[in-house]
Amino acid sequence: MNSIDGAMFKAMVTNGYRDLKSHYKHVNELNVFPVPDGDTGTNMGLTVNGGIDALKSVDSNSLQEVAEAVGRGMLLAARGNSGVILSQFFAGLADGLKGFDEATVLQFAQAMENGVKSAYAVVVKPVEGTILTVMREGVESGLSNVQFNTSFSDYFTTLVQKMKESLEKTPELLPILKEAGVIDSGGAGLVYIIEGMAQAIGGRIIEDVSFDFGAPNANTENVSLAFNADSALDYGYCTEFIMQLSNSKHGPEKFVLKDFIAFMESIGGESIVALQKGTVVKVHVHTKTPDKVIAEAQKYGEFVTFKMENMALQHNETLIDKSRYIATQVQPARPHSKLACVAVVPSEALVQQFKDYGATIVINAGDKNNPGADDFLSAFKDACADDILVLPDNSNSVLAAKQAAKLYGEDHIHVIESKNLGEGYAAVSIMDLADLGLEDNVQRMQKAINNVTTLLFSKSIRDSSFDGVSIKNGDYVGICNDLITASKPTLLPTLQEVLSKTKALNDKEVITFFYGQNISEEDKSALNDYISSHYPLLEIYEIDSQQAIYDLIATLE
Repeated sequence: MNSIDGAMFKAMVTNGYRDLKSHYKHVNELNVFPVPDGDTGTNMGLTVNGGIDALKSVDSNSLQEVAEAVGRGMLLAARGNSGVILSQFFAGLADGLKGFDEATVLQFAQAMENGVKSAYAVVVKPVEGTILTVMREGVESGLSNVQFNTSFSDYFTTLVQKMKESLEKTPELLPILKEAGVIDSGGAGLVYIIEGMAQAIGGRIIEDVSFDFGAPNANTENVSLAFNADSALDYGYCTEFIMQLSNSKHGPEKFVLKDFIAFMESIGGESIVALQKGTVVKVHVHTKTPDKVIAEAQKYGEFVTFKMENMALQHNETLIDKSRYIATQVQPARPHSKLACVAVVPSEALVQQFKDYGATIVINAGDKNNPGADDFLSAFKDACADDILVLPDNSNSVLAAKQAAKLYGEDHIHVIESKNLGEGYAAVSIMDLADLGLEDNVQRMQKAINNVTTLLFSKSIRDSSFDGVSIKNGDYVGICNDLITASKPTLLPTLQEVLSKTKALNDKEVITFFYGQNISEEDKSALNDYISSHYPLLEIYEIDSQQAIYDLIATLE
């Protein structure tokens, strides 16, 4: 095979997705720290699934059109660091395939190189020994070996082989991987995807497996309870679509995004989000007359994807998992404001805590579910403000928030890089949207993050060793500012050792315990007694966070 078209590329990406789905648990288990927060495989799976979903309405064999749909879908669905990097890779690949209904091996290899450049560009400080290295070295090797008579099978054989070699060497480039005894999880996920794509070229279709990566599912059995023959259309329809502007309708010349938004507002549309990238338009609107929106949109183009839901179902909370995006619960349109805050929390129990401190929209990430770029985009829209402060809850969420900011308009989104619950809580508790402006809030929140020390405690899921700390499966691991500093069979001794190694402890005045869902009452009592007797000047606060991964998160301020 010396060229591929859109149909072949669709088969390749689908096969790569299936290969990843078959191995996502293995990818999850490759987390560096031996705590049960491994979700790289899940994040990458949800990201690729966005590209697969975008393909469902693409009725074309044009390589350009198929690749654009995949890249666009992944950008919107991207979750976690590896998911965002992967989405940028496929978006860059799509940009490199513009103008090609079919591509030769050389053309495709050059487009892959463009994908690598896009992936590196999204990371402020690229780290070698990660998915980026595996991606770059594989693609460089594949391109350098392309000859006049090289087939796609030959190209992908070289690509996969080099990526596997690069993956095995990641521990040599990143000491923390070597110390943990694992290879890079994002790189492993990429290899599964590329290997699946290669097998499609050889005619081997991987058997699909049923798994939804933890995405919320509608319970159709309860539809009648949410909306029946006596119900009134109080809330309208949540209408979302991606539209391709059509040359036959002169859409690219006639369509004006701000005019389309004005039209939706004129018919009573609310919670409007409308984005345009080239000749593709993405729209979200709450309306009681979706037929008018559809008719107006079709003056300029045709739908690539379309989804519409009666919002009474969301309002009655029978069709959605309320542990996900809190802002999807239907509410009256929020008055426009100058400044708002979107925050991410790891459990439902913390949603009200953050709202009480002034957060406008709270995204409940739930157990291991990092919010995607689409979750952030919806939150930005619902926040309804000139400027929006964003508080992620971990480093994975930071990159997804920044990607969403680019899609929404970076000038209006200000991501405060809170990388754990402790930092986010410290920042939101000092925030004052009512009386302070943007710059003052940013300075106060960043100062709060810099001043807080966060300690994380969870049970290890494997034997390991970090910087002289020997860890046994089932023992507690104590992490201070992203470094493992202690490991003991029980919680209190682990806390004691972490505190003994914590710098500037004498400068702290308050310790806050965020209790996880699995901590015992005995441990809670022992922790309080120890702090009261050994650190009497520390004021103790307790919050039942109910998050699943860490039995205890403690902050020192």
